[in-house]
Amino acid sequence: MTALELEAGKTELIREILRIDNRDVLDRVRLEIRKWLSISERIPCSYTLEDVKQRLSITEADAIAGRGIIEEEANDIIDNWI
Repeated sequence: MTALELEAGKTELIREILRIDNRDVLDRVRLEIRKWLSISERIPCSYTLEDVKQRLSITEADAIAGRGIIEEEANDIIDNWI
C-alpha cells in the first residue's frame, strides 16, 4: 500500500465516522479503535533473517557451553507466570 492509498483510506474512515449520528455507536467505534491501536503497540518485535541467525548462533553456543536451565526449571517458571 502506498502512502497515498493509506491517506485515502484514513480520509474514507474519517468520513464514515463523521456520518455516525448515534452516541452509543460512536462510543463503541472509539473503544474498538483504541483496542486495535493498543494491540498494534503490543505486537512482538520482528527480526530480520540476519538477527535470527545471530540469535540462533548465540543460543547454540550457550547450549554447547552448558549455560541455561533444565526443562523442568523452565516449566516451573512458566507455571508461575500463569
